[in-house]
Amino acid sequence: MPGYFPPPRPLQAVDCEPARALVWGVLGVTPYVDRIMELLEAASRGDPETRALVIERDATVVTLALFGPQPGTRDTWRLHGVLLAPHVDSRDLGGAMIDAVVRDAARAGGRLLVAELPADQALGRMLSLLRAMGFRQEARIPHFYREDVALLTLRRELAPPTD
Repeated sequence: MPGYFPPPRPLQAVDCEPARALVWGVLGVTPYVDRIMELLEAASRGDPETRALVIERDATVVTLALFGPQPGTRDTWRLHGVLLAPHVDSRDLGGAMIDAVVRDAARAGGRLLVAELPADQALGRMLSLLRAMGFRQEARIPHFYREDVALLTLRRELAPPTD
């Protein structure tokens, strides 16, 4: 990771407003903003089912990941989303964030990381990042969210932690 940004770290109270600004800046008035805001609020309250990691510098959150254990499953984790500010390099910061999520989930005993996301242009950068970071499409349900917007299920196997 370039030295300009520190590594990903857990969300802190001071990050909440800058993280909200990132969510609104990336998702705007799309149909997906409300759910991401709900998850961000849950993480900020310390909900054990929702974790948040950020990459931040000078009180600006440039990358946010929301994830947690998948209820009703064994050792499966769910990645709700990874948001990147438009001006940051998705390979460097996005890759570092995905690596941190994978490490956290594996350390917690996870064996599988799943992302269920709309196949929508609004999330194109996130979907491209996940595919570049080893997520493979498991399923596609056409017209799930609305006409011409499918539900994609992506998965990535997790190796046991080495450290």
